[in-house]
Amino acid sequence: MKNNSINQLAIDYFLEKGKAKKFGILLKAEKLLNQYQFSSYSRFKKDFGFAYFAGINTSQKTIKGIKENYNTLILYLSASKNAGKDLCSFATTGCRMACLEDSGQAALDIHKKIPTVKPSRIKKSWICIYRPDIAEKVLQHEIDSGFRKSKLQGRKFSVRLNGTSDLNWYNLINQNPFVKFYDYTKNPNRTQTPNYHITFSYSSMQSTRIEHYKSAIAKGINIAIPVVRKDFDAAIKLEKCFSMDDTDLRFLDKGKGSFGILKAKKTKGEQIGKDEQFLLSLNDLKILINSLTNNHLIAS
Repeated sequence: MKNNSINQLAIDYFLEKGKAKKFGILLKAEKLLNQYQFSSYSRFKKDFGFAYFAGINTSQKTIKGIKENYNTLILYLSASKNAGKDLCSFATTGCRMACLEDSGQAALDIHKKIPTVKPSRIKKSWICIYRPDIAEKVLQHEIDSGFRKSKLQGRKFSVRLNGTSDLNWYNLINQNPFVKFYDYTKNPNRTQTPNYHITFSYSSMQSTRIEHYKSAIAKGINIAIPVVRKDFDAAIKLEKCFSMDDTDLRFLDKGKGSFGILKAKKTKGEQIGKDEQFLLSLNDLKILINSLTNNHLIAS
């Protein structure tokens, strides 16, 4: 691979507006990645300009896990179709527009002359899409390293490989039976294993989605529901509701088939998220819970 060529392609893809030109960039990236020969983790990082592929405690949410004595390895990819391939196949319009990919450090990219965060996530996404064999080798290295470091620090270790994606990582999960993995997912076909905890993610009020939520609840799986900021405090006081903002360690949640409330973050698509009923008001939340539990909550 030519030095920095894939890095420039990621920047070009992020900045390009034309669909035909973006498709051309994708073809070049796929060709380069198919030609790439993986030799070592350190060489891989140097070739692609990564400080790390997945990082430990690299977001405000995962940092909160330290108070529970956990280090968390989390992978952030380019969500939805932002890298040219759909990494969140069950996402809705509201979910895509209000996605957390546009919050935190990624939001700072729009103020930079040369973007860094989002092109980095695009590169990582392309590697996962076109060279999953390399992605698994790199992630296995980081899982092993994170596990050892956490043990030396006297901390427990957890892994969330879908920070901003909804991909199948069962190969790695099954290869690491003593490591705790967890995810939020909108995929109704995703199943839990002894070392893999799932929280089902709310996406819309569509009848098909309602059936997905009911199925998850019947399996004892909690539902994560984003609520507008002004209604968050009232929402967590409702029956069977609790805050999911205290930590990101969902496998520590005590409720089974309950409703975890997430406070909506500020993103550029926040209003669309509200309009599409992805970000719920208190009344909307009551209607949703009523449809799932028949508790006859009164919207007021």
